Amino acid sequence: MLKPGGVLVSVVSSPMPKDLAEKAGVKAICFLVEVTTARLNAIAEQFDSGTIVAQVGTVLPLEDAQAAHDMLSGAPHARGKLVLSVAA
Repeated sequence: MLKPGGVLVSVVSSPMPKDLAEKAGVKAICFLVEVTTARLNAIAEQFDSGTIVAQVGTVLPLEDAQAAHDMLSGAPHARGKLVLSVAA
């Protein structure tokens, strides 16, 4: 369901033909990102410098991965990213 003027973004493939999207009064785009070592290093540098900060909501041990999955499916949890902690 998309209201008129809405934007449908797909990370898999083109979601619909442009003429059909225009007829429906929406915008449909495909957004693909090529993950490279250089890009990941640039993001890591931004985290290290504090330029960007992750909003961590809940940290769970890896053994509670099912609970984290349940949270992604709608179970209550703190606002922010869910993080699974892996013991060293």
